[in-house]
Amino acid sequence: MSINYRLLRERLRIEEVLCWMSWKASSHGAGQLRGRCPFCRDPTDGSTPCGTSSDDCSFSVNTDRNLYRCFRCQASGNALDLWRSYRQIPLYTAAQEIEHRLGQNTQPPNRT
Repeated sequence: MSINYRLLRERLRIEEVLCWMSWKASSHGAGQLRGRCPFCRDPTDGSTPCGTSSDDCSFSVNTDRNLYRCFRCQASGNALDLWRSYRQIPLYTAAQEIEHRLGQNTQPPNRT
């Protein structure tokens, strides 16, 4: 089973992935969301998101360009990368999960 990653990236909106993650922005503007990074970890125990308050805005999401970046841990990428990193799974598995969630076929058409 092959996956058309280009088509999947075009169809997938980063806002959908953030919703699946239950991530909430602490601030937003035109095409921009900011909030706590879902990947940064507390260096003392490694289990909790970094930052001590809800206004920690190291994580930036550009909804127009479908990209994210954390200015603390340097995590960055597109919506597919975000889901892969969040789930800590291989890219192919992440793409399969997304296809299933979207209920869309991003497979190349059969040429018979």
